[in-house]
Amino acid sequence: MESDSKIKPPETQEEMIVMLTRALPFLRAELGISQQQLGEKLGFSRQTISCIERGEYTMGWNQFLSIIYFLKVNQGGIPEEKMTVVDKFLLVRKLEESGDGA
Repeated sequence: MESDSKIKPPETQEEMIVMLTRALPFLRAELGISQQQLGEKLGFSRQTISCIERGEYTMGWNQFLSIIYFLKVNQGGIPEEKMTVVDKFLLVRKLEESGDGA
């Protein structure tokens, strides 16, 4: 089926959180910021960012929204009003397919 081969965007908050957790190290690298710098900008500790990235801590919805907003404001190339969660999902898929992710 053709529809099965298409990338399906996340539908639930949990799926979005998982997607961002997996993409966060790559998104940080894109911006050239450390865990410490990201934590300071968001009011989280470096340890919290590290635990999120390693999958040892599941971020809450408010943390998810804070990170997404920060990334949208600071992401180069895509205007804030056009950046969506789907953009982040597609980035993760692209990284996984190229062998650079997960």
